[in-house]
Amino acid sequence: MKRISILLFVLFTTIHAQNISIKINGLKNGGAALFSIELAKSSFVESIYSDSNGLFRISNNGQFYEGFYRLIFSDNVWFNFIYDGENIEIEANKNNILKTLTINKSLSNIQYFKYLRISSEYKNERNKFLQALNKYKNDNPDLIMIKNKFRNVQNQYRSFIDDFSRGENESFIARYILSAREPIINLNSNSNKIIEFLIKHFWDNVDFDDIRLLHSDLFINKTIEYLNYLSGSQKDRSFLTKQYKKAVDIILNRAKTNELVYQQMTEYLTKGFKKLGFNNVIDYIVDNYIITDNLCLDSDMGNFIEMRINQAKIFAKNVKVPDIELPDLQGKIINLYDVAADKTLILFYSSHCPHCQEFLPKLLEFYLQNKNKFEIFGVSLDTNPQEWKNFVKNNNYNWINVSDLKGWESKVSYDFYIYATPTMFLVDKNFKIINRPNNLDELKTALE
Repeated sequence: MKRISILLFVLFTTIHAQNISIKINGLKNGGAALFSIELAKSSFVESIYSDSNGLFRISNNGQFYEGFYRLIFSDNVWFNFIYDGENIEIEANKNNILKTLTINKSLSNIQYFKYLRISSEYKNERNKFLQALNKYKNDNPDLIMIKNKFRNVQNQYRSFIDDFSRGENESFIARYILSAREPIINLNSNSNKIIEFLIKHFWDNVDFDDIRLLHSDLFINKTIEYLNYLSGSQKDRSFLTKQYKKAVDIILNRAKTNELVYQQMTEYLTKGFKKLGFNNVIDYIVDNYIITDNLCLDSDMGNFIEMRINQAKIFAKNVKVPDIELPDLQGKIINLYDVAADKTLILFYSSHCPHCQEFLPKLLEFYLQNKNKFEIFGVSLDTNPQEWKNFVKNNNYNWINVSDLKGWESKVSYDFYIYATPTMFLVDKNFKIINRPNNLDELKTALE
């Protein structure tokens, strides 16, 4: 799907109808769907149709708010625009909308696209400069050339931003650009110090209290870019988990200045880390923000968060877990309460879970070295008996293994409010919770 951002800017105080005309040359009698944008959500507004010349006409009838909208065409081409009260005329060719796009009316659109071009060039040249700093010595001619070019680009970028700072800066486009702007770096610093500076000052200009900015891509773009800064080229999940938790604290504590922004940013981060498979980060968000501040999240968060919240509230430290009575690999019924160990790790896993496949070999190595400290009671959420047995035998997971092969529909899954695998509960000899470790390091600490 082609993604094109167009800004059309409307003042809240405007009460008369404003018109938007978008002509897509080569699109005859075409249809499109109009959506409103709020952070990462899109809500259907209406279906619109062009004439035989590809002309779409949209009238707000006094009902549009100022902010981004999205027009989606039947051939999966779409672009965003933000409405602000000015009459808008845009023209482009169907086969290459972005390169052929022309704005005939709307000063704010012109300003926005200029910002996009300048910002894109600024970031590209900054990346080249950072790469050159790591590659060349200070007196290298190539580094000097790259540095000089970046200096010129940064000066142009700063000059463009300063024009908005000095002028009338309460309009939507001004608030957007002033919040989206990047920190200006010191060209005489080394690359590590520059990255540290960018991370430290990344959110300095973002106005979380301006609720209008929820109707834009600002918070999403800034969050993605910030997470990329923090993660760098690292692939280690333990390192990334720590970095992402830091990012969560910085972003959400700043977002708390506005309740609605705070709620929606919490939802966005939770959904995002769920897609990335960082359940430990989700646990951190739930424990430290959703539960602590009693946030009421959107219903489309689904059963996932509800299960996680219930698990956190019900399975607190020193709470006795329910008994588990399930068949083992040979079909013999095994009871959790029959396990005679000072400490038992209840492990929920699945042979198809990628994170389980990555984590369980590390857990096995630690278990074999510390069998005198704890036992493992492994509960599989598999449904295929042969796949489960092969997974256990081929990997020598010779701890206690049980399953009713009902997968996520297993009663024990509901009893423990399991929402992801692997999930662990460390209990004492009386089956009271010591800890709910999210990783091997937390398990080691809990056992000590």
